[in-house]
Amino acid sequence: MTSILFVLLLAAAGTASVAEPFKPTDNPELAQLFRQDQADRDAADIDWNAVGPRDQARKARVQALLEAGVVRSAADHYHAAMVFQHGDSLADYRLANALATLAMAQAPDDSHYRWLVGASWDRLLMRQLQPQWYGTQYKGDAKGLYLYPVAKDAVTDEERKAMVGHTLAEELAHVAEAAKEMGLPVRAAAPTIEELRRESTTSEAP
Repeated sequence: MTSILFVLLLAAAGTASVAEPFKPTDNPELAQLFRQDQADRDAADIDWNAVGPRDQARKARVQALLEAGVVRSAADHYHAAMVFQHGDSLADYRLANALATLAMAQAPDDSHYRWLVGASWDRLLMRQLQPQWYGTQYKGDAKGLYLYPVAKDAVTDEERKAMVGHTLAEELAHVAEAAKEMGLPVRAAAPTIEELRRESTTSEAP
């Protein structure tokens, strides 16, 4: 995993400075894996016990395609990134961010690719109990849904708008709509990052 991530980052750096001599053809299997990933999340009643094993199988297949060197186009990297964005480890989120960054480097005008760069970075930070930058990640508990804590000054609202399409105020206003879509209440007072860290320490204590 680490070696693949290193190669991807080197490729991203090269893509940013050297024009591609040709446009790679999109990989149809990656496109299909992406469609399956999205379909699992578009269902009215999601059975996460069933989705989890499918996510793992998709991740394993994308890993094999990466190792085979057949992930080439901007869309390929985006599709692969989304599968790893729905992984469950720090390594998955790092790879998702690297893949999304490469997709954005190949097609910088595509808003979907830019959004996933921001969202994967937010998820990577959240996994490490750090405040997110762009405001793409929600959390839910017994008290309801809330926007995961944001490092408000990490980037400007103009940078948030450019990367993920919204300001922080717009995302905060969207919490109620997102909660309704998920069938959850809105948590009256969202926890701070310090509170979340204390909760994590408590839950991990023997």
